Formats: sequence, structure tokens, C-alpha cells
Amino acid sequence: MARNSRGKRPCSICRKWFLPDVRQKGRQTTCSPDCKRERHRRQCENWNKKNKAYFKNNYLGKKLEKNVDQQTASTSRIMPLTRKTKPVLPIEIIATEYGIKPAIIIQYIVCLR
Repeated sequence: MARNSRGKRPCSICRKWFLPDVRQKGRQTTCSPDCKRERHRRQCENWNKKNKAYFKNNYLGKKLEKNVDQQTASTSRIMPLTRKTKPVLPIEIIATEYGIKPAIIIQYIVCLR
């Protein structure tokens, strides 16, 4: 096996010194699978903080599509809306007067604060 030309380096998580794998060619930053898992968790947490709107936009689009499909299947009854917070607006009235799409969008906007 070839000798590592870079030498020992500190782990980016636990700060213990380790000898990186030669096949990684300088890319290895953690010493063990546990530290690798922790680094991945931290990277995902940072990405999620920077990209909060990514999942919110996907969630709203999927919820609208699901309710539109259900509404076309049964146009006579109003779909029950799930709430994450206390009811601030009369969602049932909005849904009967304006339709299910505006009710979902209003509920989404209210929950953003």
C-alpha cells in the first residue's frame, strides 16, 4: 500500500489526529464513521437553515395538488383542512365562499409567522 504523503491531520469533528486513507487523495476530513455521520448531520442542518423556502414551496404545491384532485373527485363536499396552529381565520367559511385553493393558501400564509 502506498504511503500517505500528506501525513496526519486533525478530525474536523472530534479534533483527534488521524492518518487519512491514501485513496481519498486529501478529501478525508473525519476519522471515523461516527464523526462522518455527525459532519453530515451538521452539513444538512446548515443547508436547511439556508434553504428554508425550498421545502415550504414544495409543501404548499403538493398540498394544493392533493386537495384539487380530491375536490374534483367529490365536488359536493368540502375537504377538511388540517391545522398546525390555533384557528385564526374561519377556514370553513373561506373554503365554501372562495374554494379550497384560496383557503389552503391563506392558511399557509397565516402559519408562516
